[in-house]
Amino acid sequence: MNIKAKLYSILFLMPALYAAGQENNNLNKEVEVIKNYQPSISEAYKIGKNPVIDDTTSYTPTFIYNIYSNDIKVEKNINHFPVVKLSSPPLERSNNGYAKAALGNALTPYGELVINTSPGRNTDFGVHFYHFSSRPNVRLNNDLKVKAPYGNSMARIFVKNYFRKSVLQWDIRYQRDRINYYGFPGDTASYHKFEKSSNILNNNQAFNNATAGFKLNNTNTRSKVDYELEMKYNYFWNNTGQAEHQANYKGLFIRRYRDYQLAMDTRFDFFSKSGIIHNFDSLSNAHNSYLAQISPEYYVNKDIFELRAGVNLGTIINADSTMLWHISPKIYFAYHPIKGVMAVFAGTDGGFKANQYNNMVAENPYIDYNTDMKPTEEIIRLYGGFKGKISRRLSYLVDVNYSINQNEALYFQTNTRYSTQNGTDSIAFNNMFTPIYDDFSVLKFGGEFRFSSPRTTIDLSGNYYIYDTKNMEQLPHLPDYNIALETSVNISSRINTSAGVQVTGARKGYVWNDYTSNYNLPLPTSTQFDEYDLETAINVYLSAEYKYQKNMYFFINANNILNQNYQVMNGYNNHGLLIMLGARVSF
Repeated sequence: MNIKAKLYSILFLMPALYAAGQENNNLNKEVEVIKNYQPSISEAYKIGKNPVIDDTTSYTPTFIYNIYSNDIKVEKNINHFPVVKLSSPPLERSNNGYAKAALGNALTPYGELVINTSPGRNTDFGVHFYHFSSRPNVRLNNDLKVKAPYGNSMARIFVKNYFRKSVLQWDIRYQRDRINYYGFPGDTASYHKFEKSSNILNNNQAFNNATAGFKLNNTNTRSKVDYELEMKYNYFWNNTGQAEHQANYKGLFIRRYRDYQLAMDTRFDFFSKSGIIHNFDSLSNAHNSYLAQISPEYYVNKDIFELRAGVNLGTIINADSTMLWHISPKIYFAYHPIKGVMAVFAGTDGGFKANQYNNMVAENPYIDYNTDMKPTEEIIRLYGGFKGKISRRLSYLVDVNYSINQNEALYFQTNTRYSTQNGTDSIAFNNMFTPIYDDFSVLKFGGEFRFSSPRTTIDLSGNYYIYDTKNMEQLPHLPDYNIALETSVNISSRINTSAGVQVTGARKGYVWNDYTSNYNLPLPTSTQFDEYDLETAINVYLSAEYKYQKNMYFFINANNILNQNYQVMNGYNNHGLLIMLGARVSF
């Protein structure tokens, strides 16, 4: 074959050779691969711990209030953030606020107004006003019906300033809460007898709280030092002449290194009280106390585990110049055998609780207004458990918590009998609560399961408590268990509903029979507590909202649907069914 024929042959075969090469490199070609079976969780690759960018260019505060009756206070629980975020709410176009108004049975008006400027480049500003009040008639355990009016009002101004490397937030608010001392655990005859001579029974009380504070934190992601500073001043006073000033400083500083971080958490509180009887010398002149705490911490986060190790150091200087000291380890360890799906954790903590007057009133508004509370110390708290996701929509948390508490405040009432010369008794019952202190440990088993889908959310949580007390056989007003079930369903684009049930186990209430004498007669050799049973409380509530127009909604709230006459505190029964109808307008 001559050279010319060879060239023609090569040119003729080149397209075929090129097509054959393309066929061998085709990525869509089906092949069969044989290897060891490796199980995997469906779509687990979508679950991650990627950082979320905090979009500071828009700021639309959202306030959601549900009208419930007084909560039953139980032992506080440790809350751990889930390993993975269940879902991210869709972004909404910012608005300038909303107005809500409603009216319910028992002469129950409700109103709320939020106005905030459109997100600006340098400053966001807004105001918030809120009022809720009710005048129900409550049936006590002795079948007497009494008036139990209460109300809550609040006015607030909030400002957010954006700087090149930091954000400054201001918050100024005034809050007023009003109640009546209407409770009485005794029988009808004792009630009417005490009603004639009491200056406490059915008297009203108002708690006023004025607060001003700011928070400053950096937003520079390239900075090696992160910080968050917060300073706040609070002035609390009531109708009966008690007052408390509180100045608070909190500072968190984090220094980032290549493989680890060092953190320093600091706190300082100043308290000044007046018109309150001291817990150490029974005087009611003004007195000051101080709390200081510092918590250095080492933090490292690797691929499958994270570790925080530090120590809590704290001191309280009381008004009598005595000093209390606290030291406890602060450790948190988490192991992720399946990254983003399951984590096993354990840790320790502890510290002081100052028991300032305004916080104790929020916990128990029926406390004796002359009472000065002792500080409480959580000597140590040990906790552990596991958390994660079973599927894309189902997450869980199971934990065990053991704590040793010292000087924990509990509440009881007194029934004082003054013996007269002719041998009859004069009874002076106090329907306010006096604190009694005890040292005890608490073993808590807790769990939470949450199902989340685009239209439905179901949250089930519960705790079971085992107490080991030093002095008292059973702790007043603390249940052995509590359960909560909450669900929300978007029935359609116009109708949203939510419902839930809260169950608090049976508790005990105590009244101390304090036998005293005005005429130097012999006193009994012992005193005793009268024990009262507080039955299991079940509160079922329901709410629904209907979108009438683009910016107008109608809603209904129903609380205590079972109309159960359970007691919040001993002698203080909750009011019955409360139904409210209202509307919300966004603008």
